[in-house]
Amino acid sequence: MTRIRQVIRYLSELERGFDRTLLPLPAETNFLKADGPLSGRYHTFTVDGDDEDDYAGLVDLPQVWQPTLEPTPSRWYPARTKGHSRGTITSPKTRKAITFSSTYEMNLAYMLCSSRQISLVEDQPSAVPVIQEDGTEKHTIDYRTTMVDSGNRIVVAVRPTWLLDKDGLPYTIDSINRHSLDGYADEAIILTEREITNDRGWNGKSILRALRHADIDDNDRLRNYASKFHGTVCLGSLTSIFNDKAKAENAVWCLVHDEILLPVRPDLKLIDAPFVRFKHNH
Repeated sequence: MTRIRQVIRYLSELERGFDRTLLPLPAETNFLKADGPLSGRYHTFTVDGDDEDDYAGLVDLPQVWQPTLEPTPSRWYPARTKGHSRGTITSPKTRKAITFSSTYEMNLAYMLCSSRQISLVEDQPSAVPVIQEDGTEKHTIDYRTTMVDSGNRIVVAVRPTWLLDKDGLPYTIDSINRHSLDGYADEAIILTEREITNDRGWNGKSILRALRHADIDDNDRLRNYASKFHGTVCLGSLTSIFNDKAKAENAVWCLVHDEILLPVRPDLKLIDAPFVRFKHNH
């Protein structure tokens, strides 16, 4: 954050009656403790029905450790250039790494992985045929998502608006929707910088970071307190019941992911518009 933005935020907080310079300095360092492992997960040992071994004497079935899953794109991102970003992020919900090859893709990966409505995010799924005037060629979509409730799969092509016509992406997506969806997806769409913003990506990244250190007791405490509020409430009022602000902030992001706390301005960073509503009918 730039110094100018820090000053603007400080003045905005003063207008709301909050002065962070009056907060007492911490006397000791506290660390957030996760409820479970961060890098992988344990799976209960699967018993084969035809297995001749007798497991009746076991108190419970043993668990098998599964480390973080490697990304599985159909093609790897190209080498980094001066004007692009390359890398991977890890979803704490699926314990799987997701690749990206641009800042837009990175922000979208944060947005998709942090959404409660999406159960699976696939980076660079297998290429799909696209019918052109001079024949058929293959095109690789950036991401494929699977929705939780409907199970529908949506493939997403990422491109800034000023580059849409450079390689005929609108025609490519239209061709996929008309000819190549069978067994591949239910719909193909294009997302640009209008939907994929740095603020939304920042919020998604913050949610994923909080899910890595989720504390059920803290989340329940904040949920019970927030349920007493109707309408818009400032986060400062909600988190005032916590002595440890880090735990309070972490619980806020976890409840935002669960769609229990609804940001008033989801298009802005939550820290820049710290107002939420409690979803009473969840």
